[in-house]
Amino acid sequence: MSTQSSHKTEQTDIFTQVRSFNDYLKTIPRMWAMFLVLALIGAVVGYFVANKTYTPVYTASSTFTVNIKNEQSITMQSDFYDNIAAEQMAQTFPYILTSDLLQRKVEADLGTPITGEINASVVENTNLLTLSVTDKDPQMAYKTLESVIKNYPYVSESVVGKVTMNTLDETGIPTKPDNPMEYRRTILSCVLIGLFIAFLWSFLIFIVNRTILHKSEIKNKLGLNLLGSIPKINIKKRSNSPQNYFLITDENVKGIIEEPFRMVRNKIEYIAQKNKYKTFLITSAIPTEGKSLFAANLSLSLASCGNKVVLIDCDMRHPTGRSIFGLEQGNGLYEYLNEEISLSEYIDIAKSNNPYTTENFMFLPGGKAIADGSTLLFSERMEQLLNYVQEQSDYVIIDSAPTGILTDSVTIAKYVDAGILVIRQDYATIDIINDALSHLSESDTSIIGGVLNEA
Repeated sequence: MSTQSSHKTEQTDIFTQVRSFNDYLKTIPRMWAMFLVLALIGAVVGYFVANKTYTPVYTASSTFTVNIKNEQSITMQSDFYDNIAAEQMAQTFPYILTSDLLQRKVEADLGTPITGEINASVVENTNLLTLSVTDKDPQMAYKTLESVIKNYPYVSESVVGKVTMNTLDETGIPTKPDNPMEYRRTILSCVLIGLFIAFLWSFLIFIVNRTILHKSEIKNKLGLNLLGSIPKINIKKRSNSPQNYFLITDENVKGIIEEPFRMVRNKIEYIAQKNKYKTFLITSAIPTEGKSLFAANLSLSLASCGNKVVLIDCDMRHPTGRSIFGLEQGNGLYEYLNEEISLSEYIDIAKSNNPYTTENFMFLPGGKAIADGSTLLFSERMEQLLNYVQEQSDYVIIDSAPTGILTDSVTIAKYVDAGILVIRQDYATIDIINDALSHLSESDTSIIGGVLNEA
């Protein structure tokens, strides 16, 4: 029975790892740079290939009337015989051309072996014969043509009799190649090859990619409860906007993100009431996954239904809370923990900089950014701060540094009741996320779930 269950679980896990082609198409916009670079490389390669492989060829030609010298022929039949002679000369030309006699005569005139291609053609039912020579060298093409015109009648005399060739038209030394360089086709072909390589490369990356694409994968691949997902907002910020973040209080996006945050809030409140949790750590595996904005919106959502909420910006490496709320920079958590300001002064700063008039929300900003704040976070002053805000609030939301790169989150996790992991869609790999969860587990912190950020 257990074997069958294990087999089913394995099959389910394999099924959940299958990615659809639509998922792949969604990743292409993020790889536009690779497509552009390979297309440009293809264009450059195409240009050089076109130059390297291009060999111009030139054709020198001359058209003649062919007249047979036959004293016994009558005048009415003269044209008829001339036409036959021209046709016979053209038909026998391939054999005459390959004969040693003509080649020796032409090469003797030129003083060099024949390098071009010699052809003969006749206009049907006429005595007009055209000789042409195609060569890489235009002067050599013309010289060869002159030699063929000079020696051809003597060589062909044994076949068609004695003929005269009167020149009607000749090209002279050709000035333009028969095959103009075609950059466009070669470049386009190489660009398409570059794009095809980019397609294969990006598809290979997609196939081996181990990131979170769907909400179901948070449970299936990470073993975390899904608290919800935050949709992507495709509204551009106003050019004069001082911030680069969307809050649920913004009327332009309220209808888009208010409901998703309400669902996340309800799940968190249910878990909090069931387990008597009050303090929550918000973190992510790596930077730029949207944890700080999520912490801000979660705090506002909790406060909107009457809860007293305190949000603390504990990301001492990169405090962004002030930017999110559009506040000016100043003293904050670092200055308090470094004993530059007292607890009461820190609280006064928070109250005076409250971005909202509601009394049940308080934002404790970060201060000076430092590379490693774990020593300051693991201190009596941090305990005093948390004890104070816990007494003054229903919920304490702590925005911490990414767990996968710093120990700050692990340090501060010792003070909280539970943690929430923000996971940006198709961003951090599953291995990195699992490493972050392993780090958090060292502090015996309960991770109540993950939130998928689709932005």
